[in-house]
Amino acid sequence: MNVDFIPSVAIACALAACALLPVLLLALSHGALKVAAPGRRFIIAAVFAWGAWLAVLPVTSPDVVDLVTSVLLLATATLAGFTLWTLVAWGFTVSMLLALSRANEPLSVDEWALEYTRGKPIDAFARDRLGVLFKLGLAETHGDAVVMTPIRGRAMASCAGMLRNLFGLRT
Repeated sequence: MNVDFIPSVAIACALAACALLPVLLLALSHGALKVAAPGRRFIIAAVFAWGAWLAVLPVTSPDVVDLVTSVLLLATATLAGFTLWTLVAWGFTVSMLLALSRANEPLSVDEWALEYTRGKPIDAFARDRLGVLFKLGLAETHGDAVVMTPIRGRAMASCAGMLRNLFGLRT
């Protein structure tokens, strides 16, 4: 039996598109092409990487196996890249570590929190996270109270709770 380790043209193009994703993220992070919002930056980079792959797809005329393999490779790279991107861009633990690094000296817990929030009160962090829930339509205010939205918020909380239970995580 002969095993060929050289990828087909379609798979090679998918691998090139996978490599293009971090390059596009870098390009969109600086200079004239800079996209300020990290989420939007990742989406634009992913759309361009997938678009580049789709643009060359007709030329490669892949068979079904190569097409499915190519899609799976690019989907995997997109998901893995997004996971890393979210940790770097928004990860709380990484941000706290970077706050310690910026201080470059030992800090009390209160000083650490102020360094993390860049001098704002610690509730600024909670309000920022609450803002994300508002933007996603998962929570809203009723007077001075914050409540979960009845459909989207409850559905998301239910799904998150079920997934945490399924994977043995604390709820």
